[in-house]
Amino acid sequence: MRIPERFHLMRRMKDFRIRTKILLSNIFIILLLALAIGSVATLASRHYIEANTRELSLNVIDQFSKNVDNRVEEFVNATVFLLNDKPLSQIISERTGALTDSNYPSAYTRVSNLLFQYGSNNPYLNAITIRNNNGRLFWWERPSAAQRGMNTTVARQIADRAAAKLDAADKGIVWSASLRGTDEVALTRSYIDINQVNNDFGIIVFHLDRDYFMKLLSDGSIIHTDNLVILSGQGDPLIAGKIGSGQSAQEVRELVANIGERPASGVERVMRVNGEKALLTQYQSVDTGWNILCFIPLNRLLAGTRVLETIIIAVCILFIFIAVIVAFWFSVGTTRDIKLLERTMRRVEDGDFNVKAVPRGRDEIGMLAVRFNMMVSRINELITNVSDERLAKQQAEYSVLLAQINPHFLYNTLGTIRWFSHSRGQSEIERMISALTGLLKSSIRGAGEFHRFSEEMDDVRKYIHIQKIGYGDAFEVEYEADPNAMDGFVPRFIVQPLVENAIMHGLEMSKETGLIRILASAEKGIMRIVVEDNGIGMDPAQVSELLTSDREKRYPGLNSIGVRNVHERIQSFYGDRYGLSFETAKGAGTKAMIHIPYSNRQEEVKRDVV
Repeated sequence: MRIPERFHLMRRMKDFRIRTKILLSNIFIILLLALAIGSVATLASRHYIEANTRELSLNVIDQFSKNVDNRVEEFVNATVFLLNDKPLSQIISERTGALTDSNYPSAYTRVSNLLFQYGSNNPYLNAITIRNNNGRLFWWERPSAAQRGMNTTVARQIADRAAAKLDAADKGIVWSASLRGTDEVALTRSYIDINQVNNDFGIIVFHLDRDYFMKLLSDGSIIHTDNLVILSGQGDPLIAGKIGSGQSAQEVRELVANIGERPASGVERVMRVNGEKALLTQYQSVDTGWNILCFIPLNRLLAGTRVLETIIIAVCILFIFIAVIVAFWFSVGTTRDIKLLERTMRRVEDGDFNVKAVPRGRDEIGMLAVRFNMMVSRINELITNVSDERLAKQQAEYSVLLAQINPHFLYNTLGTIRWFSHSRGQSEIERMISALTGLLKSSIRGAGEFHRFSEEMDDVRKYIHIQKIGYGDAFEVEYEADPNAMDGFVPRFIVQPLVENAIMHGLEMSKETGLIRILASAEKGIMRIVVEDNGIGMDPAQVSELLTSDREKRYPGLNSIGVRNVHERIQSFYGDRYGLSFETAKGAGTKAMIHIPYSNRQEEVKRDVV
């Protein structure tokens, strides 16, 4: 199966430098935080702006609706003055005489003048049309009206439509859209007799410019003619802005019908109008029954958030830019110390153990540099110690070699003396030379640096036999060794120098019969060998000089295979934990003690040797 490329990228990121990883991780965190903060800030701003705008739109449309109610009431009251005009009422009612084809033109002229006087007092009134019960038509039209051309045919059509609306409403007053095809609002009412309101003389139609209501909107208001629809009590659109532009009254009714059941006043909802989402707020007048609908496009409603979003985005970009610079500086500063430490490690790798890393701070990297310096110093110290120990071991081996070379020549000479003593019948001298020859033979046979403790004791007995011939009964020797100890491996010639030291420097100077005890035991992986005498003993200063000073000048008779050589060889083989120690005091004898690891197999000896 083919691994997606993004996983290859993630796998390759493991091989990036630490500086790159730190930089990328910081940039990722920065972008994540900026995206989260920007998104939350944008959503919060949109929510609060939308909520505040909705509340504001409800308040505005509520106030606008109340102002419209006042305007409606004001204009309806104003029409009463026209109905109360007696000359006009007499002509319309034909009380002064029936209108005929001959006197109708003069009556029309008088009515037009009266309507002109009335219309001039109201700048929003564009036209007035009157039809009495006998079908006589009278009209007036403002000269500056947007659409002129009022004639008998148009007046009759307006009157017919107005009469139909009055009949449908079953009221004396009805509001509707323009009855002459203009962008106006029409008020149709019965031309009632002021003295007898149950009587009427016909119908009268007023065409008002819609600015009569639209002027109630203040500049900068979120409600304006583009998103406003005013419906009459019968559901007819009186005013429809761009929301109903190019649409017939029926289409506007269908649009309003899509709203569904009419909500109560002050309720809002979001709906799609002409393919665009809009916030609908509605107010229904109790007095007039009018429904005022305001469709506010959401893009306009949230226009204020775009500026805020732009500011948030700009701030986030600036924040990201600054944060990336800081992250880059931080990553470079962090990895600079690591790179310096890495270069120092390379110098150590090349063999320079005198180099030191310079910590630049007290952080983890600085502490790592300090630990590195301590480690390098320790390694340098260990190398020096190992070198010194190796040199000491070589010198000890060289000393042993010299000790082996000299007896090699003596060995042949002593053999000749031994056979000469045998031929002369000197048996005592022959036994003495035989024991000495055995010692020399053991020293030059080259069987390795280690042998069993039993072999070591055989050599010690030969040496004591030679010394007994010379000293006679001046000292006695006692042996006490565990069977396990006798089977263990020990370095060659580590007991004989101690016995020699006890005889020559412990017992020889003593006036009493000497006693030498040789003890050996093996417990818990440690072999303990003790050579004890009852001689004159030593003070602590002599013990220290015995292990550290050039004793050949102070104690004649000690050769290179002496006490110091035994101590140094043991430490060379096993380390500083093991070696030779003394327990002694003036006049209390001396106890020399050897501590070495216990091994009864040759491979274990090689394992224990450092």
